[in-house]
Amino acid sequence: NDSENAKEDIILETCYRNSKPILTTAHALGFGIYRKNNLNESQLVQMFGDTKLWEEIGYEVKDGELKEGEVVTLERTDTSSPLYLSNHSSNEELIIFKKFETLQDESLWIASEIEKNLKEEELDYKDILIIHPNTLEIGEKVGYLRSLLEKKGINTTLAGVGNRESFFEDKSITISQIYRAKGNEAPMVYLMDADYCYNAVELIKRRNILFTAITRSKGWVRVVGVGENMQKLIDEYEKVKENNYSLKFKYPTKEEQENLNTIHRDRTRDEE
Repeated sequence: NDSENAKEDIILETCYRNSKPILTTAHALGFGIYRKNNLNESQLVQMFGDTKLWEEIGYEVKDGELKEGEVVTLERTDTSSPLYLSNHSSNEELIIFKKFETLQDESLWIASEIEKNLKEEELDYKDILIIHPNTLEIGEKVGYLRSLLEKKGINTTLAGVGNRESFFEDKSITISQIYRAKGNEAPMVYLMDADYCYNAVELIKRRNILFTAITRSKGWVRVVGVGENMQKLIDEYEKVKENNYSLKFKYPTKEEQENLNTIHRDRTRDEE
C-alpha cells in the first residue's frame, strides 16, 4: 500500500504479552513516574509529548485530568491488559525486586532460583531469559553466575556469541544484553545488575533499558541489583504497588518536557 496512512505507526491498545502489574511497572520505571531527587521532589525522566498517547496505548484516567500541568492518575483497563495473564499468580509472585550487597550474592540468588525454576516449578530452559543491561561488560559481569549454574549442571548460552543463529537453545538458558533481547520474550525474565539503570548521564537510554527488559516477560520478572541505587529503584517500585499499579504524576508542560530532554539526552563521546 503506497498511501500515506500505510507509513504511519500502528498503536496497539491491547497488550497480549504483559500483565497489568508488569507493564505498569515498566512504564513507571521507564518514565521515572515515582522517581525522587535528593530533595525528595518528583523528577520525571521523560514523557510523551502528546497526552493522547497514554489512552491510545491502553490507559484510562482514574483521577485528575490528562492535561499538561495537571495531576493525573492513569490505570490500565481490563481489556488493554487481559486479566488471564495475572490470574495465575499474585502480584508478589509476578514481580520481585531484590537488593544485594555484592554481585556474588546476587548471582548466588539467581542461580538458586533458576535451579528451583527447572527442578521444582516445571519451567523449561527456553522459558527462562537472563538479561544484563551493560552491553560492554556483559561477559565479565555474568561470568560468576555462569560458573555457578554450570556447577549445578545447568548450561547457559551468551546470545550473539559465535555462529548461533537462534536466540533460544534446547537445554541451555539464554543470557543476553538488552539490544539482542529485543523482539524476544520468555515466561521468566531475570534482569540482573538493574542498579546500572537507576542514574546516569544518558538517563533516558538507561530507563529505556529497564522498560525493554521488564516487558520481555510473558509471565514473571525478577529485577535484582546491588547497593543504594538498587534500593532507590525498589523505592520507585514500592510506590507503584502503593498506588495499586497505577501512574500518578503531574503532567509536564512543553517547556518542562524540553528541559527533561536536554538534561537526559544522548551525548557524544567527547561530551561524556
